[in-house]
Amino acid sequence: MGNDKRRHKRVSLLKEIEIQCPHNEIVKALVVNISRSGLVAYCNKTPEIGSDIAISLLFDDEYKVDRREVIIGSVCWVKPLEDFYAVGVQFKSLNEHKHFMTLAYLDYAEGFEQPCLSE
Repeated sequence: MGNDKRRHKRVSLLKEIEIQCPHNEIVKALVVNISRSGLVAYCNKTPEIGSDIAISLLFDDEYKVDRREVIIGSVCWVKPLEDFYAVGVQFKSLNEHKHFMTLAYLDYAEGFEQPCLSE
């Protein structure tokens, strides 16, 4: 993996999300991997390349309370697949106050040599 030019380690995450596209259209998607700089998701509709989107992630905290985090990102690429699209998103920023659960997951998952899976 010496040729990997990624800034951050990519880890597996299988989680349903909602993507709010420009014009307030909501698209359901499935995240397949995530890093500190972005994610890849599969969705049945494609957001436009270059558009800014709001990604809504839902986590359970240690008390089993739902915590929703919204991350703003930009669509970098879209790859049509047979019945859906793979979409690459670059985050605008992650911050420990607004994205505590996302960063906690990344801290945890990056500690494994092999990617781990989440519910």
